[in-house]
Amino acid sequence: MYSMVPTALLALVSLVGTTSGLAINREDSPSLNISVGGSINPIGTPINGLPSSGSPSASPSGTISRRSCRKSAPYADPHTIDPLIFVGADELCKDHKTYEDGDYYCQKVDQVIYTNVASTGDYREVAYMNQETGECRFADVNRTFSGDLAPFNEPVTLIFRGPIHLKQLGVYYPSGAGSFSRNHYYNAATQTSQGLTFLGNRGGEGSGVVGGPFGASLSYINPQASGGSSTPQILANEIITGEFLVMTDQDCDFASCGYVRPGAIAKKGFAGTDRLFLLEFSMPHTGGDLLAIWLENARVPYTQQYGGCSCWDSGCGEFDIFEILHAGYERAETTFHLDPPAGDANWFQRPINQNAPLKIAVWFDPVDGGTASVKVLGTSDGVEFGGQLNAGEVGELKRRSDGVVSETDYAVRRGQV
Repeated sequence: MYSMVPTALLALVSLVGTTSGLAINREDSPSLNISVGGSINPIGTPINGLPSSGSPSASPSGTISRRSCRKSAPYADPHTIDPLIFVGADELCKDHKTYEDGDYYCQKVDQVIYTNVASTGDYREVAYMNQETGECRFADVNRTFSGDLAPFNEPVTLIFRGPIHLKQLGVYYPSGAGSFSRNHYYNAATQTSQGLTFLGNRGGEGSGVVGGPFGASLSYINPQASGGSSTPQILANEIITGEFLVMTDQDCDFASCGYVRPGAIAKKGFAGTDRLFLLEFSMPHTGGDLLAIWLENARVPYTQQYGGCSCWDSGCGEFDIFEILHAGYERAETTFHLDPPAGDANWFQRPINQNAPLKIAVWFDPVDGGTASVKVLGTSDGVEFGGQLNAGEVGELKRRSDGVVSETDYAVRRGQV
């Protein structure tokens, strides 16, 4: 079944357009000039012979989003494609799919697994930004990536869009003999923050910069993520309705971060291939209600998170972990914004009860070409995430869920199977 679909259907995915989820708010300023290989092109004009998108984005400004210079746009929405086209024998979708508000939904699951995530490719890397003229210059030679989990073997930032009440966050790395150590930690109840920095696009409000076509840069944020701050703050123990980013507390250097917009507050992302993120959160119905949790290549917000002056359009990587595609819905889906994109039509139950937050594990494992997993661990048991996970605990987290599991071979999406 898979061998019959790769080329034509991957091309079909590339023509779907902008996503109805996170990426639809990615705005390209009409006055921004993009330089590719030394030549400057205004946003919305052809680059390398490729036309700009003809579909308006769903952003508040109604601007036009420029298509990627790659074979298939990383913001194409795989959820709009019938899942049976790709996974004809998938019993989870075969008799249970519905099509609602432009997207497909199949069944409630307890885990989503993507295998063979390893990829080889390249993306455009920002080399210069002029905040007065709006010139954005990319490097003459694209940055290449390869290996297990590429490009997710590069540093990433963790991004949250409310309404969300984040109770705990732990980031773990291998520490030998099968165990993992917690290098970064946040606990809302105790107001503990270890090795983390909370940031937002609030430049000019105490830190960072603002002005010109690039808008506000990264900055420190206040505890409610409703404004900027001049110093690092700990996220409040309450429902956050806005958006915020989480990075390490280590200052950027060029070797680790690449180019950073002048004046922006920039911290290093979470690097490595073998990484574990443990999260505890609730998502009550309040605020804008288009909430999500996602991982993004840290090079994107260092320059312009929402706009054309970043590597995002050219496919440097985003993984939507837990995303509500439509306001008011209680089904969260996953999406890989790569080339080509991949998304699972099966869904997780949104934890709307603030008194019963959900715990999940997001795992990146370099075995078998790279495996990415989002696994529901259940509602909160009141236990804090430990500073050390022994080999047995790690094995339990890695173990396939006893519940309903959806598994996608990403090599199929690339047409390699």
